[in-house]
Amino acid sequence: MATDVPGPSGPELKEYTALLRRRRRLVVAGVLGGLVLAGAGAFAVPSTYTSVTAVQVHPTGMAEFTGERSGRLTGDVNLDSEAQVVLSDRVAGAAAEEIPGSPSAEDVREHVDVTVPPNSNIMELHYSARSPETARTGAAALADAYLEQRGTQVRNLIDGHLETLRAEQQERYDALSETAPGDSNAGESARADALRQEIGDLGNMIGPLGALRETVSPGQVLTPADLPASASSPIPALWIVAGAALGLLAGLLTAVVRDRLDPRLRDTEDTARIAGLPVLLDLSTPGTDPDRTPGLLTEADPDGRRADELAHLIRARASVGGASVVDGVSASGQVIVVTGTTPGRSGIAAAVNLAAALARGGSDTLLVCADPRADSMNALLGLDEGPGLAEILVDGENPDDLVVRPSGLPRLRALRYGRPGVTAPFQGGAAELVDLLRPRAEFVVIVTASAGERADAHALAAHADLLLPVVELGRSRREVLNELITAGSRFGVAVPGSITVPRQPAPAPLPESVPSAPPRPAEADTSEAEAEKDEETNGSDSTPSVGAGAASAGSRR
Repeated sequence: MATDVPGPSGPELKEYTALLRRRRRLVVAGVLGGLVLAGAGAFAVPSTYTSVTAVQVHPTGMAEFTGERSGRLTGDVNLDSEAQVVLSDRVAGAAAEEIPGSPSAEDVREHVDVTVPPNSNIMELHYSARSPETARTGAAALADAYLEQRGTQVRNLIDGHLETLRAEQQERYDALSETAPGDSNAGESARADALRQEIGDLGNMIGPLGALRETVSPGQVLTPADLPASASSPIPALWIVAGAALGLLAGLLTAVVRDRLDPRLRDTEDTARIAGLPVLLDLSTPGTDPDRTPGLLTEADPDGRRADELAHLIRARASVGGASVVDGVSASGQVIVVTGTTPGRSGIAAAVNLAAALARGGSDTLLVCADPRADSMNALLGLDEGPGLAEILVDGENPDDLVVRPSGLPRLRALRYGRPGVTAPFQGGAAELVDLLRPRAEFVVIVTASAGERADAHALAAHADLLLPVVELGRSRREVLNELITAGSRFGVAVPGSITVPRQPAPAPLPESVPSAPPRPAEADTSEAEAEKDEETNGSDSTPSVGAGAASAGSRR
């Protein structure tokens, strides 16, 4: 029987939120670990103090020679170039001579940071050291070394230019002296006048440059280096925030990796994503019982109403599919095999509530316990131990004589597992057993031991109409669920979805198998002749002698 309920098409936001919920311990551990490491690091790392001094860089008046107007700013000083001058070997080396500890120029550069406020001719020089006093000394020495270097550079530039102008002026004087005084030659007179004019022009250039050399100002310290009151690094608050962020990231990555590598199914979203099928009934809310079993649900319970919805869906699909045909005989009963994916009571808890929901909806329902751990079903339905399926398969008893009716559910009948300690032989007579039970109710719900313990679920599912795997969240493994779905596909039985239940207590081991009971005395004393006589007398409608297999149980219909 196919299903029209689609499975999930891909990861959604709710799947990631579900991942965070089920892996929240890893995420919280990551955040706490990041906080602890950040706090330890903040106290373990030596403190660093930073002193800042502000230097205003003055134009030199030699822009045409120094290129000061070619910088990134609109002012008269190229602060990009000046920042590199601060980091030069000459400035750093001069500052190193004033700093305690005699650091090298390279060491000084490693502790220097130069910043330039926008639209200004001010440089802020930052110097970091292990102590506040050393930081202040370093910043002040750096500012003094830079201004001294800039002043020396400008004066050297002016001196060089003055020397060139004076040399040219001297050349003009020498040329003028070679001209004969009082020479009436018009050409010589004009040449002398030109030389005097050039000498005057050069003098006009030399005078301002000489004055500029005496008054040039490379810059000034606007804000003297301060004594840091607190460490600039590490900053505990920043370390704590960064540690928490990194811890959160590490926790999330660990949670995702752990979730992808974890073979267990943790929640309904994970179950639907792995199986590619919807969760038809979610009973994963832990019950009030100490053993966390859902218990026998009613219409007043939210989980009970969800079970009723699944029952309506199954009835609707059964009415669309119509009656099945077995050996040419119409049989309207729908056989549903419910099996757990883990050992224990998960399959029984789901099957009992599904059968109860079908019965509450008005369908004649037969619940068959094929799980040797039958005490769970008896406890949920309030039944005493008694004969059941084992007696049908081993002794050939009539099912109608062994069914019981739980109180409060008039449309539900239950067939207990039966004789304690006996493992019923399903493998050889699963088809006959299904044919035997199918016409006895509108819906026959068979609950088996988990597929990982025994192959009963596979044997019965091959002849059923529906196979419903039960996932025990936190214990069921992905490969077991996928194997059941694959088996249903191979057998041609519909697997429309799954049922989820909360993690159950660790199960007791399966009861040990004992040899099948010997034939009953009356049957043991019957001779072949008497059996043949009974067969001739009763005809094909008589019940043959019951053996120890499921085929004998099938002849009891």
